[in-house]
Amino acid sequence: MIVPIHPDPIPEALPLCPEVTMQLRSQGNFFGGSTPPQRDDDIWRPVAQSLGSRDTALRSRYSSVGFIIDDDRVVNFESRPERFAAEAFALDPAIDWFVEQAEPIGYLDRGRLRHHTFDFFSTASGIRTLTAIKHSTMVARSGIRRTIQLISEQAGRRVADQIVLLTERDFSQNERFNAEQAHEIRRHPVPEHDQHVREIAHDINGTVTISDVVTLSGLRGDGFRAVVRLLADRFFQLAAPDTRVDYDARIRRR
Repeated sequence: MIVPIHPDPIPEALPLCPEVTMQLRSQGNFFGGSTPPQRDDDIWRPVAQSLGSRDTALRSRYSSVGFIIDDDRVVNFESRPERFAAEAFALDPAIDWFVEQAEPIGYLDRGRLRHHTFDFFSTASGIRTLTAIKHSTMVARSGIRRTIQLISEQAGRRVADQIVLLTERDFSQNERFNAEQAHEIRRHPVPEHDQHVREIAHDINGTVTISDVVTLSGLRGDGFRAVVRLLADRFFQLAAPDTRVDYDARIRRR
């Protein structure tokens, strides 16, 4: 479900609450008042804190909570579909930047003031998107479709260009596998291997298999892991998006 934001907000509609700090965040330079740590692969380095507008609930009876590390910062999630989305967004070459738990948006529902916090805010080629994540069994009972419609009519383009509703059914098995594999492999960086594969890739034209690159690298399994990290870093891209990343997958340089 994709809902374009109404270009002209209703005059009496309430503004964002609090005021939009998302504009700063969408430039990728908002780190909770601190500067992101300098990268040095030879030493341990801390990661920046989550940029979300609120803390993740530490206990839940019905959902999985946790976090991943992306771009040297914490990205929290409060359900398995949110984790799928976070990992997929981190690997999607079309998405320039994203943050979880976007700033709450105020809206009127039958004369009553309410606030809604979208699960993600992202930018892609200048398009700003608010994303709501729900398990497919919870969409109807949550009333999220009505909430999205009200916000799209009242808030206007001040908050985003479109609103998207996603469920776990919007992520294929290959997307889930690739995202989880990439995040696991990125936990163990080997910069010299990645650089070696980058260098040999300059002699590669067109589309090749990951197996071809691994053979050229001479690194065997370490070469495969380097290719996966470079896919995650967007140096390579899959020739066909919904392809499982294994030795037979076809890739090319971006």
